[in-house]
Order: sequence, then structure tokens, then C-alpha cells
Amino acid sequence: MNPGVSTAKIALTALGAIHLAVAIWHGQAHTELGVALSPAQNLFVYVVVVLAPLVAIGLLWTRYTQVGVWLFLIALSGSFLFGVYYHFVFVSPDNIHHLPPGSEAAHARFVQSAAILAVVELVSALAAAFVIRAQHRSA
Repeated sequence: MNPGVSTAKIALTALGAIHLAVAIWHGQAHTELGVALSPAQNLFVYVVVVLAPLVAIGLLWTRYTQVGVWLFLIALSGSFLFGVYYHFVFVSPDNIHHLPPGSEAAHARFVQSAAILAVVELVSALAAAFVIRAQHRSA
């Protein structure tokens, strides 16, 4: 097996695991502050933010590696755009500047987890794009 391919699979898998952990942490911050999402937002979170990266990681370790990398790129890019929009742009209780009442610590956890989630999603999407570019160059 090509060492570069193994390194890419391991790196994307690690990023996916980190993303899942931070997403769970952020979900707990939502619960703690009572920040509810609409049914459509919940569907997006469960399908695109949680499930799609896990499916992508699974595909990375099969003969469908290229599909897995593309799914990872699409899912993490979509997750990044969704999170940035709802946490930092759109005015709602999900925006870090318009959180509902709660303790200073709960607010801090929400803000920190939202920021770290955005960074992890951006880095993950860029890593997947880098892997795709490397695959195309070696083809």
C-alpha cells in the first residue's frame, strides 16, 4: 500500500474523530443553555455534521476511498458553512452574541466549542481538498 495513501486515510480519520468529539461537546453546550434547533436544522446536523463524516471515514478504508474523501470534503465544508452562519452571522439564540440566559461558564463552553468546531471543520475540509489534489496529481 502507498504510504501517502495510508497517511491520508489516518489523518482524515483522526480529523473525523476530533470533529465528532467537538460536535458532541458543542451539542452538550446547546443542551445546557437550552438552545434548540428547528427540525430542518436538526436533520442537517444529524445527517451532514454527524452521519456523513462517519460514512466518509468508513468509505476511506474500502475500495471506495475516493468517494469517501469527496464525501468528507462535502460534509465538512457544509458543516463549516452551516456552523459559521448560525453561530456567527444569523441573529438567533444559536449565535454566540445572542445566547439565552445562563451561567458565564455555560456561555464560555458554547462559544469555545462553536469556535473550535469551526476551526476543526475548516481544517478537515482543507485536508480533504489537499488529499483530492494529491490524488489527481499522482493519477
